[in-house]
Amino acid sequence: MTSIILLAVFFGTAATIILIIYLIDRINRLERLTLDSNSAVNERSPEVADDNSFLGLAGKTLWDAMTGKSPGGFNSNDVIALKPRYEQLLRKHIEGLFAEGVEDSKKGSPAKKPKVPTTISTLRGAISSWIPPQHAATIYHTGYASVNAGDEESARLRVSLDEATGLLYSRTELNQQQPFSEKLMPHNDNSAEDVLDELPNIDEGTTPEDDLLG
Repeated sequence: MTSIILLAVFFGTAATIILIIYLIDRINRLERLTLDSNSAVNERSPEVADDNSFLGLAGKTLWDAMTGKSPGGFNSNDVIALKPRYEQLLRKHIEGLFAEGVEDSKKGSPAKKPKVPTTISTLRGAISSWIPPQHAATIYHTGYASVNAGDEESARLRVSLDEATGLLYSRTELNQQQPFSEKLMPHNDNSAEDVLDELPNIDEGTTPEDDLLG
């Protein structure tokens, strides 16, 4: 009888240990899956906000606020106060996308899908900037095609660039001082390749216009 009880205790203890080991392994797997999932989400939608000058807004949340869909706790006066600074951020994003397209074309790299959101460097740090992917793609591909475009194609690309950027300014209710084609695709002997040197990279560097972002 004693032997039977001891065997029962032994097998019960062994079963408990096996169950505990299984549960620990299961928990570890779930944690790894969660971390991997979070990492994938962060790679797709980075919300960098080292630059705190936008009241904690970044990425698509910032875009939504600028297009009239402010998050809770923000009022119209908060958004209006951010408009001049956001205009500088949006301009830098647009110029960076165009420059990226020009650079890829010059290097002979295949055209790619531009990353949205993307990180914009400012004097105060870095911040995620989001614009609708279809407009980001138009701006990038305009820069890409402009490198080898003839006169007729260049004219079509200018229209495409101004339509895309005009919509961005219209949706954010910002005043556009001049069409982007006048700066990025000027009607003179300077090609898009010459203009590239004057434009900022999306992820690094600043320009004098960063005073509002600083």
